[in-house]
Amino acid sequence: MRLGVEVGKHTHDVAVEHGIKGVPISADQLVNDGVDATLAPLRERGLEVCQIGAFGFNPLSVDSEAQTRQTEMFASAIPLAADTGCAYIVINGGNYHPSGFGAADSRNFMDESLAAVAEALKPMLELAERHKSKLSIEPYLKTAVNSPESFLRLKELAGGSDALRCNIDVTSLYTYQDLWDPAPKVEHICNGLAGHYGLGHIKGVALKEGFHIHVELAPITEDTTDWSQMLRLMAPHLPDDSWLILEHMFSPEEARASLSHLRKAADQAGVRLE
Repeated sequence: MRLGVEVGKHTHDVAVEHGIKGVPISADQLVNDGVDATLAPLRERGLEVCQIGAFGFNPLSVDSEAQTRQTEMFASAIPLAADTGCAYIVINGGNYHPSGFGAADSRNFMDESLAAVAEALKPMLELAERHKSKLSIEPYLKTAVNSPESFLRLKELAGGSDALRCNIDVTSLYTYQDLWDPAPKVEHICNGLAGHYGLGHIKGVALKEGFHIHVELAPITEDTTDWSQMLRLMAPHLPDDSWLILEHMFSPEEARASLSHLRKAADQAGVRLE
């Protein structure tokens, strides 16, 4: 598996320090600055694009003005993806709340929401097919795409295009019980999305003390997930042109510990991280 990292402003330095090639870029930067200007800082340090983030594109958002701008940006980014060396453009799975990933809306969980997302994606998928890029949904409990089943239904409604993929990001789909015993959910996600993988994402989440359920991002060393299980289940299905991205780290120190932890899990799983 090709390895990428995201550590905020430290991303490039951490990648170089640890011999990791993959770093993410944003679709906004790609469109506004162009391919050469966007890739110049990466090329100077021997880095490659592992993900093009278009997270602002939210086909269900009620902020129509913002989504008009995001849709135009997204459509402009799709033809540029191939020139970056990365085919994967990552998008929101659909949230009526304009925050995208921050809050939710009860309408996200109605059958009609997937149909609306599918209609918004159809012209984008046609464009992606022409330019050999892949639109990869970031699944999330709060959005319309919140399970392997909902993604498969979306793909069916959108016409079955192979350009539509789903990231494997297990902790984004954990319920309360999964936080105590993630193994069944990890198996369900990794096997249920076989044949439809986009990118692999790894980030930690953990229960925090509080009167009611309180879950926050956490280092993967504090997460209850058996990462070797996830890697072992993903290995047969992750496409050769895809990446495994260790993300949502906040410091070089956290990255150092998390990378060590991930590499040990990979050794246990018999998976090579490049």
